[in-house]
Amino acid sequence: MPSHKSLEILGAVADAFNSPVNTRELLEQTARAVVEHVGLKACQFSLLSQDQQLLDHIASAGLEEDFLGRGPVESAGAAEALDGKAVIIPDCRSDSRVQYPEAHTAAGLVSSLVVPLKTRGQVIGTIQLYAAEAREFSAIDVEVIEVVAAFCARAVTHSMFHKILDNVTAAIRSSLSLEQALESVARAISEDLRLVGCTIHLLDAEDRELKPKAAFGLSTKFMAQLRSDPGPGFEQALQGRCTQLLDPHRVPATPFLEKVVEEGVSSILHVPLMIRSKAVGVLCLYTHRPYEFSEDERYFMKAVADECGLAIQQSRIHSMFRQSYETLVNDYQIWFESGHRQL
Repeated sequence: MPSHKSLEILGAVADAFNSPVNTRELLEQTARAVVEHVGLKACQFSLLSQDQQLLDHIASAGLEEDFLGRGPVESAGAAEALDGKAVIIPDCRSDSRVQYPEAHTAAGLVSSLVVPLKTRGQVIGTIQLYAAEAREFSAIDVEVIEVVAAFCARAVTHSMFHKILDNVTAAIRSSLSLEQALESVARAISEDLRLVGCTIHLLDAEDRELKPKAAFGLSTKFMAQLRSDPGPGFEQALQGRCTQLLDPHRVPATPFLEKVVEEGVSSILHVPLMIRSKAVGVLCLYTHRPYEFSEDERYFMKAVADECGLAIQQSRIHSMFRQSYETLVNDYQIWFESGHRQL
């Protein structure tokens, strides 16, 4: 790829990022820019599903609906890219790594370049370039697309965190039950961030012990382990600080960390749940791959935790008023019955 073409691509991508569009539209504009300036047949962005088994289409340029509707794409075919490496497929029509070679033939897609979308060590999806003829992608081609992928991965991740806050707020407002609200929060966080899972622990009002109150995505066996040994990180979170366990594989073995590795967890973020500057619980995020949450992302998760804290406070106030109401009704009933007996 000539140097002026590289500049044209990066300039077009910069224009897309500076335009007032949502993330999907931004990726579509980027895909069109890549197709136009690299001289390709098509370009596609895909994101990993929560269980990491599928690549879900999110945006593209140059692909027909028949090709996009060919069915779920298993992530195993892009294993090298999902390990963080760019992959060149000389012929999609016959390569064993391609899941639907017939669909590629029908769509006129021959050579392909697959580049991971990754941010701070975690791969969240791929950008895949398609040529209509046999084509060799140069080292410069790969480097330029890796730069594009890095910008797009950051945009996607930023969008995910904004989406979480919206979904968590909606989940909390849709239910008067604290248990249902927290379960919905755990599900929303796990699905929006494509996590292994999420838990919410609360301090018991009587014995002040930390107990899991909501969870999503984690096995029954692992949840039993959390009840007996929640592991490191909770103590600091209860002091009001976000804490991260970045890679349990590199930490000296303990029963808790052995269970973490067995569960397929690579990083844990502990976020305090605060009410009036006092910690009442901990929100925990469990990632598939080692991932260091940025300052902005921790800020977003604190905002999510604040929403949970508000829901907990509202639930307690509701419970207090309900108890007072029931006491008042009982006292009135006793007074009423007593008065009638005297008559």
